[in-house]
Amino acid sequence: LIQDGYKEVTLLGQNIDAYGRDMVPKRKFSDLIRTIGSLDGLKRLRFVTSHPRYMSMGVIDAVAETPTACHAFHIPFEPDWNG
Repeated sequence: LIQDGYKEVTLLGQNIDAYGRDMVPKRKFSDLIRTIGSLDGLKRLRFVTSHPRYMSMGVIDAVAETPTACHAFHIPFEPDWNG
């Protein structure tokens, strides 16, 4: 994409920050942020949607440490109706 002139990449998934948990060996979403965010020519990296269950300080740190990562988190919160 970058070679084709795209400057921004958005990683999209129902719970994107669960990336790598089902891989062998397991991988971390925070490492994916750092890897993609360090690609030459990329200006902005975004991701949606984070699930509160998988949000971690590792993801927050990766966003803070990756200059191309946009400092925004899309985390849905839904009420639990037991009635």
